[in-house]
Amino acid sequence: MLFKNAFEQQPSLRYVYENMRFDSGLGRQYLLNLPFQTDATALAAEFDQLEAVIALSQDENCRPTLSHLRQQIHQLNNIAPTLLALANGAVLDDVQLFEIKKTAILTKVIAQDVENLEISWLQYAPMDEVIAILDPEHTHIPHFYVYSAYDEDLACLREKIKAAGDSQEAETYRFQAQKIEDQLRAKLSDQLRPHQEALSNNLRNTARLDLLIAKSRLAAEWHACKPVIGDRHVLTDIINPEIAAALAVKGRNFQPVSISFGRETVLITGANMAGKSVLLQTVALAQYLFQFGFFLPAEAATLPVVDEVITSIGDRQSALSGLSSFAVEVLTIDRIIKTAREGKRVLALVDELARTTNPDEGKRMVNGFIRLSRKLSLTAIVTTHYSGLDVDCRRMRVKGLQIPDGINSLSIGHIADYMDYSLVETHNDDVPKEAFTIARLLRVDDEFLTECGSTE
Repeated sequence: MLFKNAFEQQPSLRYVYENMRFDSGLGRQYLLNLPFQTDATALAAEFDQLEAVIALSQDENCRPTLSHLRQQIHQLNNIAPTLLALANGAVLDDVQLFEIKKTAILTKVIAQDVENLEISWLQYAPMDEVIAILDPEHTHIPHFYVYSAYDEDLACLREKIKAAGDSQEAETYRFQAQKIEDQLRAKLSDQLRPHQEALSNNLRNTARLDLLIAKSRLAAEWHACKPVIGDRHVLTDIINPEIAAALAVKGRNFQPVSISFGRETVLITGANMAGKSVLLQTVALAQYLFQFGFFLPAEAATLPVVDEVITSIGDRQSALSGLSSFAVEVLTIDRIIKTAREGKRVLALVDELARTTNPDEGKRMVNGFIRLSRKLSLTAIVTTHYSGLDVDCRRMRVKGLQIPDGINSLSIGHIADYMDYSLVETHNDDVPKEAFTIARLLRVDDEFLTECGSTE
């Protein structure tokens, strides 16, 4: 899976992407095509390199060089189509030759900055030969035309064009000059062809460096931590940046979440509005960010590498597919089971399974999924507001509504101020029954609550 393909599975990744600050389109494109990393060794190297870039950005002595480096990156364009044309044997035009010259000059300067910053894991190919081919006048200016210095006959014809007595004579010389220019473009293209891979390598390196710098800036904004690759999930005070930003607009804070689990199935109970869906969304986002090489917005984080993250959270997928929410749920459960049976490492996050069917069948489905998950040794979190579940698994509960004495009414906008989203271990399946409490605090009609069988 590529980063750009993960937006549908984890919409918060799009928020992350749109809030990243790149210095060029190269880094942005590099991220979109970044694969979901399932190799722990490669992932560890990525985290070490990001940590090194963060350290450079914090070093006062390195900041001038890093600033200069970013200015050079900002001037670079993605010339991959030109390099592909070159590799395929095309004769390049003046614009394409200019693109290569500019790229060669800029990446030579970038390479020098990279060396000065001691970024040893980025190896730039020398560009002196490319520059010499395209800069016969040795100006080192990112500008190109078929220079007279390339050919004495061309230089002579151009002088004759200037001195021509009439337009017909000038046009004759111009036609002769154009033939030589075309021959020179073909010759220059042939001379540049052996350097195509070196140019491509330097562009890739710069795109990767641009991404690392953008990741480092995001890590600073999030006060993010370097994740540890381990055998179990241990997330301490992690936040969901998108939800946190939305709450900040309303003058509210996101309550950080902490959770620890291994290769097991965890059943989390809690009333509606208790934050169960947000918890799953945050865990899913953390796993995706982790395996795309980001630092995490948490106090500390340890995660295992998985092959797939499969989620059933909310109704968005059913809306996109045109299927009922229940149909999408059961198909997702089927996919989780089949993927696990293939021997893949799966993180399954299932929110309120079978909530749209009748409670009797719903409970049986939750029981069945948890039992099978345990047989398959799945790493799974399942949330529910059903009670009476007959399964042997680890259970946790969201603390939920915590109303101090003396508060008898609340506005809809302040209920969240009294929700405690932290998790506690529990050994029963009792679900907090807070619906009537919330209704009373919102001053819902007394007769309605009485008819519902609500008591104080």
